[in-house]
Amino acid sequence: MARCTGVLLLAVACTAMHAPGSRQLLSATRRNEENLLAAKKPLDKPPRLLQPLFGAVGLATGAAWTTVVLTTIRSNQPLGAMMPSSTHGVFARTSVLSALPLIASCYSTLATASADSWERLGSPTCRRINLALVAAGLGSLLWVGFAPLITQIPGSSPLVSHQSYSGLQRAALMGAYGSTAALSAAVWARSLPEEARRKPLSWPGRVADGVAQSLVSLGPARADDPVIVKYSLLSVSFLAFTATALGTFPLAVVPSWTGRRCSRAFAAWTLLAAASSFNLKEAAESGKLRADEACRTISKGLKGLGAVYLAAKVGAVGFDPSFPAHYGIVKQVPAAQLAAALLFGLTLRPDE
Repeated sequence: MARCTGVLLLAVACTAMHAPGSRQLLSATRRNEENLLAAKKPLDKPPRLLQPLFGAVGLATGAAWTTVVLTTIRSNQPLGAMMPSSTHGVFARTSVLSALPLIASCYSTLATASADSWERLGSPTCRRINLALVAAGLGSLLWVGFAPLITQIPGSSPLVSHQSYSGLQRAALMGAYGSTAALSAAVWARSLPEEARRKPLSWPGRVADGVAQSLVSLGPARADDPVIVKYSLLSVSFLAFTATALGTFPLAVVPSWTGRRCSRAFAAWTLLAAASSFNLKEAAESGKLRADEACRTISKGLKGLGAVYLAAKVGAVGFDPSFPAHYGIVKQVPAAQLAAALLFGLTLRPDE
């Protein structure tokens, strides 16, 4: 018995001599972790200048839109065309300046992502916003360049228009909108996967595929979720508003109420609202809506758009003495305008 006990103790002692201690195990674990971290490819960060650049271009875009609204919706534009009341122009301008909170939220989202990584800027949310800003920038640039034709008063001969820019002001506005499109296009291209970046001829196809996939995904994935249904309806509605604004009057006056002055220009921002709503619909379907910072920012921008827009409509109906007599085009499509107001009201519904 003693001999067996001795053999057992000898075996335990030998095992203890050869087994690594706790410090050795901890050191080995740390070395393995360090090796894994070293092997992992670090995230490719955008240049530091990109974040303030997004801020500057966002401010320029908002300032350009404000300038267009203030210089187009006013008396004597053209000469002799007077506002029917002191409040008529105030509510008309406020209606389309409702785009400013949305513009600010989109640029805030992109600026925040640019401080993180190219991977985040390459997310579907940021890609859609960038492409929408490219379209909005190019569309607004063309509106400024062809404002005399777009805002022409029917039956006027010689040509009389509500707006015609020239000189330094025209160059500044086109430059601001051009920077909107150029920056977002450059960031979108750089955020593509490396293989796709090497094939620029494939980019139009990628854009077309993405647009097509979004169009067929506009419907809600679950009709029993009111938040998903809300953003699905908003996506479709803002796309419809964009299409009608680019069509013929009187329907083109929906939803802006600004006649030939700014109705078509406002279409750039209803398109941005459509892309933003679709981003939120996708986030709601994946369960990321309340947790994702970018989604919360975009949601606030949409709510700001809806709140300012509806406040302008309440002001026009309740406090403009020229209503409804001097809202001739709006009176031709009352049902469409009522539907637009109700759909804008959906933006104020909580995401709960």
